[in-house]
Amino acid sequence: MSTLDVPLTLLDPEGGWINAPVHVHDLHGRPVLLHFWNERDVGSRARLPQFKALIEEFQPRGLQVISVHVPLPGEALERAMDTNRLELLTKRLGFHHPVATDDGSMALAYGVDGSPSYLVYDARLVMRLRVTGEESVEAVLRPLLEQLTRAESLSQDAHAP
Repeated sequence: MSTLDVPLTLLDPEGGWINAPVHVHDLHGRPVLLHFWNERDVGSRARLPQFKALIEEFQPRGLQVISVHVPLPGEALERAMDTNRLELLTKRLGFHHPVATDDGSMALAYGVDGSPSYLVYDARLVMRLRVTGEESVEAVLRPLLEQLTRAESLSQDAHAP
């Protein structure tokens, strides 16, 4: 399997969800941004303002955003997957999109080895991008989201009565 062949169907976790669970069959026809993060990770915290700006800009244009909270190496799983604690945190951060709690298996399955990481799927749910790190948002992620949400809005306009 190539680095861009990971199917979005791996998203259905057994663990907890915050702000409602995601069912993959509901995502068809919309571009999807998966955001892997941990609130204790310095890079994740530093990039939260840019991530929130992306949400505000692209969600109204059809982008489905899903965050996945992953444990840091050595972090107790009970803490990393505590949905009550994470629900308070996501409310404080202003996250209204679905957030999955991960024991590390989702990050492993998606080939995520750092935080923050962003995976982008097009409207056919084909992975188009996997990036990790701090420089990825403006240089790589934003241009692709522009392209995918422009295509999404054009296809919606074409189907309007």
